[in-house]
Amino acid sequence: MNDPVLRLSGISKAYNAGLPNEVSVLRGIDLTVAPGEVVALVAPSGAGKSTLLHIAGLLDTPDSGTVEI
Repeated sequence: MNDPVLRLSGISKAYNAGLPNEVSVLRGIDLTVAPGEVVALVAPSGAGKSTLLHIAGLLDTPDSGTVEI
């Protein structure tokens, strides 16, 4: 069995954490991508797609959870 090329476990991210205008964008996201697998993220605007991709690409850090590449 091949190891995954990407594994996100328990990813959470909030903006303005602890403030009255806090926005929780991602809550407990798990995602595993196998070698050769094609994945599409489809969701409405503001759902956290770009935030998830920034975390998966190590451009941003999650508030909690792990990223394995």
